[in-house]
Amino acid sequence: MSDVKILRLSTGEDVIAKVIHNLESNTVTLKQPFVIIPHQQGPGKPVQLMMTLYSPYSKDNTVDIKEANVISIVEPKEEILSSYQQNTSSILTQPGLITESKLPKI
Repeated sequence: MSDVKILRLSTGEDVIAKVIHNLESNTVTLKQPFVIIPHQQGPGKPVQLMMTLYSPYSKDNTVDIKEANVISIVEPKEEILSSYQQNTSSILTQPGLITESKLPKI
C-alpha cells in the first residue's frame, strides 16, 4: 500500500499525489499533486489519461486542501501509479501511454 492516492475534489477534479492527513487542522497536504485529465480522440477510440501539475505557478510542490473539499480517496491502478512515479521521479525513464481499452459501446 502506497502513500500515493487519487482524490476526487468537490470541484470534480481527480488529483493524484502523496497524501498526508493533518488531523489538528482538518486539512490534507498533497505533495507533488497532478490533475488527471481523461482525453478521447474520438468515439470508439481509447481514453488516454494525461497528467498536469495541479498548481503549476506555485513556488512549492505541496498544497494544503480542506478535508471538507475531498469527496473520496482511492488507491490508484498500477498503470496510473507507474505513470505518476515517472512524472515525479528525478530518474528519467521511457514514458508510457495510459489507455483504457474497455470502452462501453455507444
